[in-house]
Amino acid sequence: MSGQAQLRTYRRSESVVFLKTNEDFGGLSNMAGGYPIHVNGIRVLTSEALYQACRFPHLPEVQRMIIGQISPMTAKMKSKPYRNDSRVDWDQVRVRVMRWCLRMKLANNWHAFSELLLRTKERPIVEASRKDDFWGAKVVDDGDTLVGMNVLGRLLMELREQVKQQGRDAALDIAPPDIPQFLLFGKEIGVAMGLPTPRAALAPEQGALFCADTAIATEAVVNPAAVAAAKPVNQALRASGLPWVPSIPAGWQVLRNGRLFGHRVETGFPDLPILEVSLRTGVRVRDMENLKRKQVMSQKEKYKRAVKGDIAYNMMRMWQGAVGPAPVDGLVSPAYVVVKPYEEANSSYYSYLFRTAAYMQEVNKFSRGIVADRNRLYWESFKQMPSLVPPRPEQDQIVAYLRAKDAHIARFIKAKRDLIKLLTEQKLRIIDHAVTRGLDASVVLKASGIEWLGEVPEHWEVKPLKRWVRLNARTLGQKTNPDFEFRYVDIGSVQTGRLSKELERIRFEGAPSRARRVLRRGDTIISTVRTYLKAIWYVSEDANDLIASTGFAVLTPGKNVEPEYLGYVIQSSAFVNRVAANSIGIAYPAIAETVLGRFPVALPPTEDEQQDIVAHIKTESAPLDDAIVRTEEEIKLIREYRDRQIADVVTGQVDVRGWQPGPDDVVDDAALAALGDDQEDVTEEGDGDGED
Repeated sequence: MSGQAQLRTYRRSESVVFLKTNEDFGGLSNMAGGYPIHVNGIRVLTSEALYQACRFPHLPEVQRMIIGQISPMTAKMKSKPYRNDSRVDWDQVRVRVMRWCLRMKLANNWHAFSELLLRTKERPIVEASRKDDFWGAKVVDDGDTLVGMNVLGRLLMELREQVKQQGRDAALDIAPPDIPQFLLFGKEIGVAMGLPTPRAALAPEQGALFCADTAIATEAVVNPAAVAAAKPVNQALRASGLPWVPSIPAGWQVLRNGRLFGHRVETGFPDLPILEVSLRTGVRVRDMENLKRKQVMSQKEKYKRAVKGDIAYNMMRMWQGAVGPAPVDGLVSPAYVVVKPYEEANSSYYSYLFRTAAYMQEVNKFSRGIVADRNRLYWESFKQMPSLVPPRPEQDQIVAYLRAKDAHIARFIKAKRDLIKLLTEQKLRIIDHAVTRGLDASVVLKASGIEWLGEVPEHWEVKPLKRWVRLNARTLGQKTNPDFEFRYVDIGSVQTGRLSKELERIRFEGAPSRARRVLRRGDTIISTVRTYLKAIWYVSEDANDLIASTGFAVLTPGKNVEPEYLGYVIQSSAFVNRVAANSIGIAYPAIAETVLGRFPVALPPTEDEQQDIVAHIKTESAPLDDAIVRTEEEIKLIREYRDRQIADVVTGQVDVRGWQPGPDDVVDDAALAALGDDQEDVTEEGDGDGED
């Protein structure tokens, strides 16, 4: 693949074009995170790092350095000084290596990556590049035309065809390319096992959990014997007639939900506890002593009764997983639907089924509304939806199996969260000292005049925050193009100093009315509502599609203020504690932006000194940041494993009828709460926004 004869021309309007990883199809890029790959038992965070490491089979230390980088761009940059030492046949084998890297990305991330490939449909896939017309294509003329060899795009199209024609078989037994000395850390790279084989094709002695990444994640949770207890059985499958699960066990039925559930509409029970629905853990009793939740108690007589075992779902957010069985008799918002299971339906089994990705896509198809983001699944539509119906004893067994596995996973997640909390506290101590004392241990200190701020270096200036920054400098107007698409930063997506989850892309039409704060690189945002969350984030990326909730104050640094330094100041314990102390409200604490603006802040007088402090904080906290990222990646991986396991078990692709609980399979309902996110959305009043 070389020379002018290989150049191709593409029209952007007719193609799937990707450049940045945060774009809709950014996951196709080798730079995209969230697609870890396991090779010879070694975990590699991105296909870019794997590809670069393959340059140096004879230099295992260089491979270790590349693979050890958290950022794929850093991995690429780290390889550059050694390019002259690449394997001598690199130019001849690099395309074969890239093809293998992409297949490994698919095998290790089947659900997410195959879905992304199939969403491109029949359109050409093109990597837009400013410099490289070998792997990608360059923009020319009017911007709608791209010209290049586009080798990466063509390899992705090749892989897409394999997925279409072979299905899951495209991700099984990935053999390394037939080239000499294909090594990782001095060892030959072997054949990679892919996803689990369908239940009818499995031998009795094979375990159910084959997926490369999930197997490693599971091993980290508990001992292998406790996890791999499910044994597949040679059980006949039949066609289901459903596109989202083509085959099911021969003994299972497919019935409409109206045959499995009745509609319950009962009001007038004001003494029952209030129930709430979380997007990950389902229905639970609202903790009235937990003052971190907004409590809406008006017109309780209109709230609907849900009997223990009933399923309640949020009409606008069931497609996101806002559904589950009531743990006790309780009340849900009038905007919810409550259904009571008939004798042949175990509501816990159906809660698992309804929360699978495939079923939630079906929910979207049956939902109705004027705006897509506000579609509702009414009872009349819900009862028409087809569902799988295993024999009732098998439903009960599936629930017991999944709850036991959930208990192991919940303990793993809790341990990882505790570690993240400890690492974050250590980083905060570094920040606190640097932004209140500076770097010179011998500097003369002066009283700041502010009790909670204490002494600061003598040459630093103390001014109200509003003198250092502009508050909410940019706002999205009401006349914004309805088709404008942006990434929405809500309260639940931010933790102290970082984003806690991938941002949702939404259109202005149908977006929450609070989606109005325009963000730019260098801004720092801090939550002014639900201030106990300590949601603070410094915007370090160049972007024109970041919009934050009005629940944030956006701080744009003024003259002589280093943006990143300001971000650290706002994260510091002294500032955060001051925000908490001045917040008003018990159940729903908030702080006025005018009050925030009056807080005194001490800053070094020159940007040079501020930049030196930033560099110091980054250097000292880099190992902590790396450890936090790795730990978060482990949590993400175990969640992916859980989702895949549930989907395979509840659709009959893995048989758990022969499973028996072991001594470690102890289920504690309170411990299962760890399956939720730290700042997960709790849907209230059916408003679908997940943020108050």
